[in-house]
Amino acid sequence: MSDVQAEGLRALAQETGRSQQDLIREALSEYVRTYRLRGFPPEVRHLLTPGRRASPQAHARPLLVLPDDMTSDDILAEERVLSDS
Repeated sequence: MSDVQAEGLRALAQETGRSQQDLIREALSEYVRTYRLRGFPPEVRHLLTPGRRASPQAHARPLLVLPDDMTSDDILAEERVLSDS
């Protein structure tokens, strides 16, 4: 890494509050993700760039803990009564 790059990395880490290691990992990940697209003109590259996907946990619902005297069948029965009325 050149002195100019190292200084730019230090400045960016200071500005963002992130570690230099984290910034390098992110840059490398982005480079690997978009490397094959470099043969396309910049004006169409964004159309071909794969989108980032959210982790499966981002869409997960919180675990529902039922009281000791209630089962999932009880919940379904209540829902059926509500939908019938």
